Amino acid sequence: MEESLSMEKIVSSDDCALTLKSGDLEVLSTPTVLAWMEEVSADLVRRFLKPDESTVGVHVELDHIAPAFVGDKVEVKSVLKERGTKKFVFDATAAKFDGKMLAKAKHVRVVVNRKQFAK
Repeated sequence: MEESLSMEKIVSSDDCALTLKSGDLEVLSTPTVLAWMEEVSADLVRRFLKPDESTVGVHVELDHIAPAFVGDKVEVKSVLKERGTKKFVFDATAAKFDGKMLAKAKHVRVVVNRKQFAK
């Protein structure tokens, strides 16, 4: 059985392309979608880590296929597709609660030692 985790987000003006300067429209920005996908993936994998470990994102392939606007509710979901000793691969999605797909991504995270990585 695949491990998965979902979270609900509500688009605010702080999440928009205009605010982040990744575009000039008041729509959900691609950088925000990616950050949300990384957040839910990092939360999902945390249960497999030792206390002195964390993960960092090392690869993403993202398609941002539809807009969302301020006030829209978005479900961000991550599904763990591959689990290694040091590498985790996820399929992540962002969709409006009416089912309309906003974005999909393949995301890879690797395990790091907290103390060694911080040096």
